[in-house]
Amino acid sequence: MNKNLIVLIFSCFFISFQARSQELQPLVDVNMERLDFESRRYVSNLKYDLENYLSNQRFTENDWEGPRIPVEISIYFTGGNNKNQYTAQLIIVSKRNIRGVDGGTSIALKMLEKNWFFEYSSGAALSYNPTRFNDFTSLIDYYMLTIIGYDIDTYGELEGSPMYEKARQIVQLGSSLGKDGFEIRYAPGELTHYSLINEMSDPRFYDFRRLIFSYFVDGIDLMAENKEEAMKNLENVITQIAEFKQNKLTGPSVFMQVFFDAKAQEIAQIFKSYPNKEVLNNLIYLDPTNTMMYQNAFDGKDF
Repeated sequence: MNKNLIVLIFSCFFISFQARSQELQPLVDVNMERLDFESRRYVSNLKYDLENYLSNQRFTENDWEGPRIPVEISIYFTGGNNKNQYTAQLIIVSKRNIRGVDGGTSIALKMLEKNWFFEYSSGAALSYNPTRFNDFTSLIDYYMLTIIGYDIDTYGELEGSPMYEKARQIVQLGSSLGKDGFEIRYAPGELTHYSLINEMSDPRFYDFRRLIFSYFVDGIDLMAENKEEAMKNLENVITQIAEFKQNKLTGPSVFMQVFFDAKAQEIAQIFKSYPNKEVLNNLIYLDPTNTMMYQNAFDGKDF
């Protein structure tokens, strides 16, 4: 065989292997407007450092099949000093690729970190080490593991559990070191790193996770192929989530809150002008904070 052809085949295989091995397609935005010139100097390459880290780091043990998970990460610096110490807000939005729709995505998770404190220096060598806590990478890793686990769950029932367990271990490590925001104790309905991953991995929420799987596979993925059937399936999913809340939950759920925070606008758009008002009643019961949006959508109004 021609030597150049062998090299070409090997190169194509290597590129293909790389594409399948990595899980994330990150897009990072960094806002440094509130930092002085000196403080900006040390985080000038953060966008590229973080994008490079997430594009090349492998979080799962198996080769990743299918397209990478689109993840938008926005870092808004709120303060900094000459010791490379910073405070920031972090907003993360992950998307789920829609089967059968080229380039089509659906919002999966939206997460906000209001008070993030960390040390950072330009050109930092970022690495994944789940046994060693780092104020910068450990928080990012927690969110990425949660996102990957959630994405896997939407393609296979309960298959994201190993990733949730990895995220839980990061929280437990942070808690053992007394890190702010990683406490294991929390009040009912309080959204914390631990309360979220605890519910996501709790067997009591397995039925809810299965319904999220059905929302995507039997609803969103089917919409382009058979909209009528997809709508019926989504109606059934909303009904079953309402039954889950009524029959299985004894208090507020942060997992359910996070689900509807991400999906409310999409759900409202899907059911715009929908004739079955029972779906509306269920949505108001499940997500009362968005009552007006759902009401306007079912009335055919803009929202």
